[in-house]
Amino acid sequence: LNIEPLIYVLIFLALFAGCQGGRYFMSNRLQELGIASALGLMLVGGWRGLFQLDMATLKDWLFKPIYLILGIMGVSSLAFYFNYDGNPLYSFFSAREFLLAFIGPGIYLLCRTGLPVATVEKTLRYALIALMLNYLFFYFTLDLKAAFFSSDHTVSNLVTYDEWRGFRLKPPLFAIMVILMAALVGLGQSRNFFAWVISLSVLSIAIYIWSIVMFRATLATMALSILLYPVFFSSRNRVPLMLVLCPLAILLFPFIFQLMLDVFLGSDGGTIRSRAFALAFEHIPRHFLFGAGEDNAYGATYQDIVTPYFYPDDIGLVGTLYKYGAVGAFLYLFMHFKIWRRLWSANMHYLEVQGHINPLLWGIFMWLTALAFNLVLNPGLAYAQGITLASTGFALASLHCRGMASASSA
Repeated sequence: LNIEPLIYVLIFLALFAGCQGGRYFMSNRLQELGIASALGLMLVGGWRGLFQLDMATLKDWLFKPIYLILGIMGVSSLAFYFNYDGNPLYSFFSAREFLLAFIGPGIYLLCRTGLPVATVEKTLRYALIALMLNYLFFYFTLDLKAAFFSSDHTVSNLVTYDEWRGFRLKPPLFAIMVILMAALVGLGQSRNFFAWVISLSVLSIAIYIWSIVMFRATLATMALSILLYPVFFSSRNRVPLMLVLCPLAILLFPFIFQLMLDVFLGSDGGTIRSRAFALAFEHIPRHFLFGAGEDNAYGATYQDIVTPYFYPDDIGLVGTLYKYGAVGAFLYLFMHFKIWRRLWSANMHYLEVQGHINPLLWGIFMWLTALAFNLVLNPGLAYAQGITLASTGFALASLHCRGMASASSA
């Protein structure tokens, strides 16, 4: 029985739902299907791996991910239980978006047991394009003003408003960042007219969406990443230069951070954010090691505990420190730079072996680089979109570092 078509459907659904493609309808219930798809990939990959892979690989890609993901969910739910009482099972399932991280290990194990990497990457590209088209469909069909003033929080949270930009439907931002940068490099190195037209079309759609949302700070970090790539990241020979300039970057960091903070607090809702920052710093010492934990809708929430306008997700790394404590914040930083380093190594390996850039791999790498520049104010890997893309990128990078992609396409 050939189940490869089913596997590609699961990959598509896991990425599409994980990047919040279903948030515009049915109260984002599609995310549950995405979680089930990620678990399905892990289950099939683990089963095949048990018969075909060595124990070291299974330890790294089957057992460790299970311990890590369930450990994060379990510790954060127990932390909230010990701090504020309530049912830890509710908090555990409130953190279920972390289960989307199983998409990466699932893809890795499946590709190590025979699934073609090139076809997996093609499926991922289709999912990213579908996310853009899905956004445009709902942008033109939803009544944004009515949604913004809806009494249903899940509906009103889909739309933002300011006088300059008007009503805007929130996009699957990280997916659009990846596909925009992938299309950009694809356009530059297309070898035939058809590929050039496809890249241009995808790039045009991504730019059009950006003209709708107009996220200036995010665009600035993307531009900075692209500008710095040829200077620091385009060759292994650039590593000594990076090490030499590290002290300068450390010296400049306080000034850059202050500038970013001024922009962050000076934007719409900046006054509320500044108060939320102050309240977070008041509460962090109370649960410094493991944080406040994961709240849930069936008991006390962060808004009940701190203040009605307090949302940890809105205050960057400080919110992560409040929610998961020093241990969680350290783990976040460790995983961010571990994934970033693996993606950089994979891009260098692909460029050296193939003689050109892999657009998808490069797009994910540049997205994570852009995210690093805004790390303090936007720890994106702690949420569904970032979890899904980072896990997928880490798996693809690991496969490319092993040379699996070139072997599968040969």
